[in-house]
Amino acid sequence: MLYPELDFAQPQSRTDSGVLIRDLIFYNNTSWPLLKEIFEKFNSRQLVFELKNVDELNTTHINQLNRYLNNEFGSFGVIFTRNQPPKNVFKNTIDLWSGQRKCLIILDDTDLESMCQVYEDKQRKPIDVINKKYREFIRACPS
Repeated sequence: MLYPELDFAQPQSRTDSGVLIRDLIFYNNTSWPLLKEIFEKFNSRQLVFELKNVDELNTTHINQLNRYLNNEFGSFGVIFTRNQPPKNVFKNTIDLWSGQRKCLIILDDTDLESMCQVYEDKQRKPIDVINKKYREFIRACPS
């Protein structure tokens, strides 16, 4: 659904030690304005996506994605989860922005449904839903 904007996905990528497992990693080819901005602002040559099939996202999930973001992957990551995050979890992402300038976007099932809808309608690109969530996140962050 995100092809061709995001391509060359590598599922279940492990670190050399085998301790960290990232669900999906996409190569950032900067072919879309959002991807170019992510590359320039967050030095994200690759994009880490975490898939959390849980009823409620918690700060442990956010901190896990935060640990994956480093010089190789940059400071931008995405979590897909079942439901909207609790306020304290969203606040945790804002705190990471404030302290480390890391951008962690949370998408839930309603966002995935929107992505499917725009894909089927062919009016927009599914990556526009990620762009919308990114813009909402940036507006919520202190400058």
